[in-house]
Amino acid sequence: MFLKYFNLILCLFFITDIYSKNVETIEEKVATCLACHGKGFQGNQILNAPSLADLSELYLERQLENFKSGIRGSHPNDVFGKQMIMSTISLSNEDIKKVAKYIVKNSNSNLKKTVTGNTERGEFVYQHCISCHGEFAEGDMDIGAPKLSGLNDWYLLNQLLNFKNEIRGGHTEDLFGRQMMETAKMFNEEILKDVVAYISEEEFSSQNHNADENN
Repeated sequence: MFLKYFNLILCLFFITDIYSKNVETIEEKVATCLACHGKGFQGNQILNAPSLADLSELYLERQLENFKSGIRGSHPNDVFGKQMIMSTISLSNEDIKKVAKYIVKNSNSNLKKTVTGNTERGEFVYQHCISCHGEFAEGDMDIGAPKLSGLNDWYLLNQLLNFKNEIRGGHTEDLFGRQMMETAKMFNEEILKDVVAYISEEEFSSQNHNADENN
């Protein structure tokens, strides 16, 4: 725990140092993202910074806008969300579009499985999620549902627990988050682990990849 917060403080110092200078280019602005999310935006679990690879440009824009406006990250218990608010507060709407586009173009995925659970039960419970997130967790941004396959399993579990505990999704303007909050409340932590374990299965991710290629 100490190491996590020590690294978080170092990351915040880096962000503050960057914004104390005249940051103009998109590469300079994205440097704040790389400081925590790492090379290729592969994520850093110690900093609770997830992989950004495989996220759509539209979803990235929405989350950056939510952090900037305080729709996400303003809950007192969302320590890492507050870090994202600091990171986005100086970005203009045009900057957000450019940053999202840059991340999609320059990210690469290298995920490790860390969450274990009963995947058979996870598959059964995931049937509740298919109508929005798709059979292979490929997402449907037409209805605001992001792709889940390709996310760090630890991050996915943390966010489901945040929704369940009203740390995320409680803001009156977070319409999609509120829907997820009500859904996550239906299940206990063990069942949420089962769902995450199912989504992160190698075979499941392979099916999702094949589905992407056929679209």
